[in-house]
Amino acid sequence: MYIKPRVIVVDETQYWDARLVEGAGRIFGVYLYDANRRVCCCELTASYELYALEPAIMNYDTCSEADRDEIHEAFGQYTEPVHYVHCYQVDDALTFPQPTQRCKKDDYDEAWEAIVEHYKCNSPYYTVLTPLEVAARQAVELMQELERAGQLVLLVG
Repeated sequence: MYIKPRVIVVDETQYWDARLVEGAGRIFGVYLYDANRRVCCCELTASYELYALEPAIMNYDTCSEADRDEIHEAFGQYTEPVHYVHCYQVDDALTFPQPTQRCKKDDYDEAWEAIVEHYKCNSPYYTVLTPLEVAARQAVELMQELERAGQLVLLVG
């Protein structure tokens, strides 16, 4: 049996206090689900179980530390640990695939719990960036590292 963890980022700005949104820009909920596990909640339409990981703040660098702390605390306090969302809604959204995990059918619950705990403790989703922004940040970091090592060579056309 394979577990296909996926991360989905949901815009939840509309549910937050305007004072916090002003500094944060937009606030997202970051959730983890198994794309191989579909459940039916008293209906025929299948749903995914979305496990809440943490909030993501669009303007993380400019948002005050007090506001960031308040957002993280409120997310943990008021967000249900598991949401059920129809599969077709999640499948149509932008998700971030994670490495597939293999486990025995009898060990699924324990394996999934360990994966969720791993993502809660080691989540890289503190800010929400487009792929271009991620690539740009990585390029800048690489250039800084090469410059420190004295190996930076810039080609000017």
